[in-house]
Formats: sequence, structure tokens, C-alpha cells
Amino acid sequence: MTNTSFDLVDIIRTLQKKKGFIIAMTLVAIVLGGIFLAIRHTKYKAESNFFVNNPLYGDRSTLFRSVETRYVDYFGGDDELDKIMALANSDTVRDRIIRNCQFQDVYKNDINDPKGHAALMYIFNKNFNIKRTEYKDIQVSYIAYDPVTAANVANMSVKVLEETYRHYYTAMKQNIYTSINDKVTQLDSSINALTDTLANLRDKYSIYSIISPARQNIIAGDVKGGGKGYGMALEQIQNIESVKDQLVMDRAHYISTLNEFAATMANSMEFLKVITRALPPTQPDGPSVSTVLVVAAFLGLLFSSIYILLITYFRKLNSVER
Repeated sequence: MTNTSFDLVDIIRTLQKKKGFIIAMTLVAIVLGGIFLAIRHTKYKAESNFFVNNPLYGDRSTLFRSVETRYVDYFGGDDELDKIMALANSDTVRDRIIRNCQFQDVYKNDINDPKGHAALMYIFNKNFNIKRTEYKDIQVSYIAYDPVTAANVANMSVKVLEETYRHYYTAMKQNIYTSINDKVTQLDSSINALTDTLANLRDKYSIYSIISPARQNIIAGDVKGGGKGYGMALEQIQNIESVKDQLVMDRAHYISTLNEFAATMANSMEFLKVITRALPPTQPDGPSVSTVLVVAAFLGLLFSSIYILLITYFRKLNSVER
């Protein structure tokens, strides 16, 4: 059996002999790279960065601290960032984004048709990206053929995320507000009924002194009057007055609580803080022209060299007698 050698010297000689072919294939690869650049659709990428605020800083227990002072960080922690990521990946938020950005007009699909809606969601999911950075902020980006569209979608994504994240907390506060407000309405009815009863008893028995035992800081004066039923009326007035005073105090406390919850639901409370707003990009996304041409030239040089070496080696093997 004859050993066939093909060492480094043979490789160099082979490449030197076929350098014309290699140069030609490299030029062809550069031309193909240029054609690719000419026919490809230019895409633009817009980015926006924001911090997540700590929702506890806008909570009622923080705004109206009266018992203890506890430090609350302005910036949200990992739990808050995880909630934002979960909302951003939900179909509900993404559907609202594509509707607010008029995707049906941009990408020419019927958003009310199930197939058209699925196609628009696929386009958004393919071009939208959200990620956390090492600085505990969140970056959202969108790629589109039009730079203005890319910027609008990125900014709208942040806006929808803020509104959804805010609603998660304000909806619970609104439920509490409604429950307390209903209780205030019930107290108003009870207080009015007790007031009418007290007024009738006082007028009937001419008892106008303050005789409520619930008002501990008020000393009752002399109670004048008499007659049949006077004692029973006096006891009834004290009992009813004590209940009414307690209901009035409860009502005042509930109204104060309502005002506190109303303050925490104000739109001036920011849950997301934008630090970089998306602007229409001026440079297309992806590798530059020079990068594409250099890579194409390198690939042409590499594959043509490998092709020449393989062909030469196999020819040398076939020329040896076995």
C-alpha cells in the first residue's frame, strides 16, 4: 500500500497555483454580498429604558404615616421587575399595544379577523423584545421597516405597561374605596334615622340637655322636666345618643380613610420612570455595509480554498496505484 502525503508545502503550492480561481470566487462572494444589501429590506430598531418604582411608596400606609417611620426604597426590587416582565409577556398587554399602535393599518391585516389578529400578534412577538439589565432597569425594543413606527411601538409599550401595572394596584384600592363608601352611605341613613328619633323624643319631653354618656369630656347639666314616661324617655335618649355619637365618629373616620385612598389613586403617582425615551433611529438595524462585504469576502476566500484543497487531495489519491 502506497502512502500519499499532502503536507503544508503541498497545500501552499496548491493555493498558489489556483490563486486566480480563489480571487475570482472571493470577488463573486463580494458581489453576492452587495446584491444581498441591495435587495434586503432595511429595518430600524428603537429602544426605551425605564426604572420600576416601588409601589409601596405610594401606598396609604406610607403616605400617611402616623405610628412609625419606616424606610421605603424608591426603586422597585426584583419582585416588581418580575411582575413587569410577566405583564409584558402576556397576550392582554400585547393585544392592547398592537391596537393602540394601529397595527391593522401599518401591516395591512384585519385585526378583528382571528387569522389577521394572529398574524399581527406574530409580527409583534417576532420584533418586540424586553429584557432586564444589570442596573435593575428594563429595556424594551421594537424592530420595524419604518423608524417612526419602531419608536412609536416602543414608547407605547412602556405606556401600556405603566397603565396595566398601575391598574393592578389601583383596582384593589378602588374596591376598598367602594366598600368603605358604601358603608358611609349606610351610616348616613342610620344617623338620619337616629337623629329623627332623638328630635322627636326631645321635643316631646322637652329634654334639650346633652346627656350622651359617650361624650366623656362633657359634663351633663341639670335635666329639667318630669311627668309620666319622662324617665323612660331619658334612658332612651341616652342609649340612642350614645349609638349615634359612635356612628358619627365612625363616619368621620371612614371619610378620612376615603380621602387617604383617593390620594393614593391619583394619576400623579408614577409607577414607571422612563430614563430613555425611544426616538426614530437614523441608522438601520443589523451589520453595516462594510461588515457584510468583509464577511462575504472572507467566506468566499475560505470556501474556495477548502474546495481547491479537497479537489486536489482526492485527485492525488486517485492517481496513486492501489
